[in-house]
Amino acid sequence: MAEYQRSWAEADMATAWAWSGRIVAGDLLGRDPVHQYASWMKEIAPLETWERWWGGKAVFHQAPLYAYVLGGMRWAVGDGVWAIGLCQLVLGLVNVGLVALLADRFFGSLAAVAAGLGAALYGPFLLHETLLLRDTLAVTTSLLLLWALVRTDERPRRWLWAGALFALATLARETTLLFAPLIILWTAQRFWRRPAVCTTAVLSFVAGALLGFVPLIARNLVVGVAPWALSTRGVEAFVCGHAAGSSPFGFGIPPALRSILEASDGRLGPAIRLTLATYQGEWGRLLAHEVTKLGAIVSRYEAMDNANWYYFADRSPFLGWSLRYEVVLALGLVGLWMPGKRDDDRVLRYFLLAAVASLMYATVIGRFRLVPAAVLLVYAGGAVAWIARQVAARRWASAVGAGAAVVALIAVSANTLADVEAHHRYRAVEFFLAAEHEYQNGERARALEELRAGFASAYRGPDQRTLPLDYAQLLHPFVVVAHELGRDAGAAAELDRLVRDYPEDADLHGILAALHK
Repeated sequence: MAEYQRSWAEADMATAWAWSGRIVAGDLLGRDPVHQYASWMKEIAPLETWERWWGGKAVFHQAPLYAYVLGGMRWAVGDGVWAIGLCQLVLGLVNVGLVALLADRFFGSLAAVAAGLGAALYGPFLLHETLLLRDTLAVTTSLLLLWALVRTDERPRRWLWAGALFALATLARETTLLFAPLIILWTAQRFWRRPAVCTTAVLSFVAGALLGFVPLIARNLVVGVAPWALSTRGVEAFVCGHAAGSSPFGFGIPPALRSILEASDGRLGPAIRLTLATYQGEWGRLLAHEVTKLGAIVSRYEAMDNANWYYFADRSPFLGWSLRYEVVLALGLVGLWMPGKRDDDRVLRYFLLAAVASLMYATVIGRFRLVPAAVLLVYAGGAVAWIARQVAARRWASAVGAGAAVVALIAVSANTLADVEAHHRYRAVEFFLAAEHEYQNGERARALEELRAGFASAYRGPDQRTLPLDYAQLLHPFVVVAHELGRDAGAAAELDRLVRDYPEDADLHGILAALHK
């Protein structure tokens, strides 16, 4: 992973690495920002057309903060894998501290310890701290925003600071914008009896946010794009998340993406209208799609795009024994209803509501759940502390009831989209890239075992009569490497087993026949 994430052109990691490299090289304004141009994009349109749909070549590919933070890391410590990893580890430690601080404010010190331990042991946090992706930073900026908001009072400077952190969080994750109206609502609920204080708080927050966005606006004006242009992801994300034939989870390209982009010319309003029109008035299909997406939010299934959680959890004892999403979700939901909170927690609840809306806006991917998981960990700490106090006070009925609710919610999470998890738990690309790395470093035997492990991971079931499509890329390398090692007989035996598992795969039959010959 440390090697291929810098060069795998189909992934966001390589884009972030190349983008931060240009920043380090001196392009601080992003006059020539890096844009991902993956193979599926090449099939839809030339790069010049994509740039027009995006609103101009100089529009940032995505919210830019992570690229600049990564560039700062590279400038300070160099390009070494361990140096960059340790810098991102610092972000992870800050996240643990912020989760503990929030839990302490609302539930007390025992909850802070439980929530902090949960954040330190949460597997998806641990994995994504090793990846060149913006999600860990998005957790940090979101938690900083929440910490600033819960500490606001009547003093305008605190609202000004919270507004600036809102801008920072938005520059790390575009969908933070969905939280803005809920912040205004929360402020109005707090101070509705004192209109002057409410107005001052709102205006101070807005002023802080505008100050935070000044660098983006100034940069956009200099490079000649729309002042408020933040990212190229908005239209594409909506279409891929809602069009007929799209996947509610993971990464997929709906059949109508090209036609919608062409007809809308990259404008969000027309793109939304054209996306809804793909259902041709069959609104039940759209409702079913959105319900499945809600299921993906609560399911334990870690839908993948850039990196597959399951591949690494199988290989790392740290990840294998780490805290999983279904436990955090269950404890967090129970914690939402626990009595005895020290302070009004509506702002955290509103943030979770905005996080669900952000997941519903596009398609549900495991790493997109890291931000709401951080807030759920705060409530999970509260739930653990409350249950512990019930046990200490020998209120067995309350403790058992809460425990039963946690177990029931874990079961719901485990069974929601269980069939999808069985079908899509693994994919071939991690095995292929790992084998390629081993082969290039002279470890042919290890490359062969990686390819063999890839075949073993492919879904087998009565409804799967052919080898899953992406696994076909493993066949030719497997046969070639086995031949170079003098293991043709072993390769033939492996392919024989695959033919028995996938009897209707013509390509598999052809390769096996050629190998026997």
